[in-house]
Amino acid sequence: MNIQTHGLRRWGFGGGLIAATFAVWMFSFPELAVSHFAWPVEPRLAQIFIGAGYVFRTGFFFWVALEPAWHRVRWIFWGNLVFTGTLLFATFWNLDRFSWFFVTAHVWIVLYIVEPVVMIYLVPREREMGSPVPTPRGAVQPFLKWFLVAETGLFLTFGLLLVLNPTFADLRWPWALNQLDAQIVAAWLLGWSVWAGTMAFARDWDEIRIGAALQILFGVALLATMVIFFPLFDFARPTTGAYMGLVLILTVAMIFLFWRQERAA
Repeated sequence: MNIQTHGLRRWGFGGGLIAATFAVWMFSFPELAVSHFAWPVEPRLAQIFIGAGYVFRTGFFFWVALEPAWHRVRWIFWGNLVFTGTLLFATFWNLDRFSWFFVTAHVWIVLYIVEPVVMIYLVPREREMGSPVPTPRGAVQPFLKWFLVAETGLFLTFGLLLVLNPTFADLRWPWALNQLDAQIVAAWLLGWSVWAGTMAFARDWDEIRIGAALQILFGVALLATMVIFFPLFDFARPTTGAYMGLVLILTVAMIFLFWRQERAA
């Protein structure tokens, strides 16, 4: 199913431009992220995580826009609904913390209602949506499949903790959390729990190759923030080292598994 002329192409370019804007905002304008973003994003490490998350989202959207074959990006569907749904939950649960004096808050809430609704109506619904992979690259290897299953459980655990009990999560997180920022951060973890779980059902590497590459992009973005903003991390918090180590392990493991799949293909 060719989607180059499909509405998803415009959806991807539009979403990519917005995500890139948010990433630059979080990284480069910390004062404005507190005073004029949709809500006061603080502390600085929360801005940095969200900025890295929007680096991933930039790649996510542009890849959808540029990929001509739907079977290579159909893994995005349910995870994107969970991601945007978590952001909407966090927004409506904490409306009093949003900066309604500025346009960004209004843009934010409209954006995360429009984006998933538009996606639902734009995805292909023809039989080709579930057809065999036209350009097989080889079976998904068992170790990669079980790695994705393990990620599903891991991200689900921490994502639910951040959403349902941010006060408890604050004691076990690398930086200080407030309820809103905890639930916003959870969107990336819950989104990835479903993206990884969806990818684990794939039979051919061609179906999830882009997803694996995007996970590597997210991991590399997080690792880069750890290096660049290393002095901001509080190692008095017992989980700071574990957080850094886990991101490193998951990223390196996915790079290795990606290499193995490519070599086998």
